[in-house]
Amino acid sequence: MARPEKFDCVLFDCDGVIVDSEPIAAERNVKVYHMLSVPVTYEDALTLCGKSADSIPPLAAKYGKTITLGQFTSAMDVARDRGELSRTIYLEPDMRVMPGVRELIARLRAAGLRTGLVSSTVSPHVLCMLDRFGLASSFDVIITGDMVDHHKPDPEPYLTAMRYLDTTPERCVVVEDSPTGIAAGVASGAYVLGFRGSIVKQDVSAANESLESYADFDLA
Repeated sequence: MARPEKFDCVLFDCDGVIVDSEPIAAERNVKVYHMLSVPVTYEDALTLCGKSADSIPPLAAKYGKTITLGQFTSAMDVARDRGELSRTIYLEPDMRVMPGVRELIARLRAAGLRTGLVSSTVSPHVLCMLDRFGLASSFDVIITGDMVDHHKPDPEPYLTAMRYLDTTPERCVVVEDSPTGIAAGVASGAYVLGFRGSIVKQDVSAANESLESYADFDLA
């Protein structure tokens, strides 16, 4: 698929694309697994990046342990109540905005292009991140996991954003860093850039094109 000669919007994933949150999420998941007596490693937890919560029980099974997603969530709530974890990873002190993303969004908007954020994370957490880093006004549309019936790799989140922007897939560029997100973008019919600038390097081979850094994003 050729990159569209003219596109009118760029839709960004959140984790690993706007903020480099995935290493922080992995550290938190290790702590919760250990609370449940599942000895996963940090490297194990990194394999969950870009995947749905349904991948949490299978990782425990690797160690001969049976846990449910509900048990994992309850253990995380306990850690939060104890003050061992903040209510959302987006409040963690080490959280950072991805280098160059602010500048890229400014260039896109100055060129008359619209921008959107499309995340599987629920709206309270996404809005917390946007508020913390002053990014809410950077996007013309924000789609979160609790706004759609089907999550990535289903294309519904991206198609929903396109519908709000009154545009078509042929005029959209999607920026994703995970196989799951890339599959959603490709299924939507958009042109997908596989972002490689995050700390956690995932397989972006299914994207139409790889993007090593935001400085390499060509508006032409």
